[in-house]
Amino acid sequence: MDALQFAIARFLAAKALQKRRTTYHQVGEAIGWSHPTGRGLGRNLEVILHELAERGLPPLTTILVKKGERYPAEDAMTYIRGVLGAIDIEASQQDVFAFDWTSFPEFAPPADTLPDGRQVWLTSFWGFDPANWGCIGFADEARRTRYLKNSKPRTLVAIYVTKGKGPENMRGKVVGLLEMSHEIGHAREFISGDRWAEKERDPDSRGKWLYAVKATRAWRIIPEDWRRVEDLFPLAYNSAHPEFIGASGVLLSIDEVAKLYELDVYEVPVYGQTNPVDPTIQTLESALSTSRAVRPASRPYWVGETDGPKHLYILRLTGNIAAYLDRRLEDLEDKHIIKVGFSKSPQARRDQIQSAYPRGAFNWEVLKPNPQPDTAPYANADVAIAGEDAMKKRLVMDGAEVLGGEFFLADESLIYRTWAAGNNAAKTAQEYRIPNT
Repeated sequence: MDALQFAIARFLAAKALQKRRTTYHQVGEAIGWSHPTGRGLGRNLEVILHELAERGLPPLTTILVKKGERYPAEDAMTYIRGVLGAIDIEASQQDVFAFDWTSFPEFAPPADTLPDGRQVWLTSFWGFDPANWGCIGFADEARRTRYLKNSKPRTLVAIYVTKGKGPENMRGKVVGLLEMSHEIGHAREFISGDRWAEKERDPDSRGKWLYAVKATRAWRIIPEDWRRVEDLFPLAYNSAHPEFIGASGVLLSIDEVAKLYELDVYEVPVYGQTNPVDPTIQTLESALSTSRAVRPASRPYWVGETDGPKHLYILRLTGNIAAYLDRRLEDLEDKHIIKVGFSKSPQARRDQIQSAYPRGAFNWEVLKPNPQPDTAPYANADVAIAGEDAMKKRLVMDGAEVLGGEFFLADESLIYRTWAAGNNAAKTAQEYRIPNT
């Protein structure tokens, strides 16, 4: 085995010590693999499997699965059966989880990748706005005391939006996470003034959730990864009545935590906290890691996210753009302020840009893609950069006004030509750079 193969094995061993399966995407992030979906890893995994079999060790590679799956895909099982024969895959995974990988130094993961003892709880909110609501509130002292007795500082709390309250598109879905301290106080201490006033004006929330515990960090799950709470966390959600989950919280199982760690997130500010946030779009596991293996950008097109499948996008600023640009309305007929770019999540990128604007009459929306495909069409940033470059070139060549950076003023006809040019260039780049064979 070479250095890369030992790095893969140590990452898998770290997961095994946590009794967690892992995905190709997570392995790729950890080792800086060149292809986001793990293409080309197979030959390395086969070498690792042979080495383990020759030494009589459990088959580590059996815990490497596709996102959302419990067992390896059939093509991976072909390799595994070729080395190990007709094995019971569930029993083999349990052997991997039960083995003490720290007893073999060459497979033992570095100390900073071992389990850190974090718990993950589940509760419900009427929305998710940590920048203005930096705490979890309890109805009484007894419920808060129960939580404090059964948790530790730096515990994570997954938030789903209640099914009867909150933004329509969020209801019933897991949308974010909070990292909690054990600092307590009145809820008003950890909520912004205008948000507190709004809460107290509403008769449904007035005087509620006053026994608060302060949050220290927060992550928003990208909208593409929002899942219904009963689908993502069936054990935890069905373990108690939703009212109890909202009032007191429940713990997630190890398997449910593993599913949560696979989701893509980005860090957002917490009210009252002054620490800088990392807006990189990445898996939750990578966001929580003390030493992420994220390859730096080689070109000045860094978009604040780890590599992986990408969408091209065009955002449009809505509102009275004549007032925004201080120009005459008749001069801007059929024109729009747009931003072009690429991202794992156009919706998350829109939210990040919007968060830099004060609340008001001007809002960014995702103009393209519409509708957005379920999976990102372009394999990585290099491919998407070709598309972004083509969009910028088309805008400049066809007379769009450059408003700085990736922002332009363009008419509708040019916007649609720009979108076509970007996708054509990205498709061509993908065919040349990532052949099917």
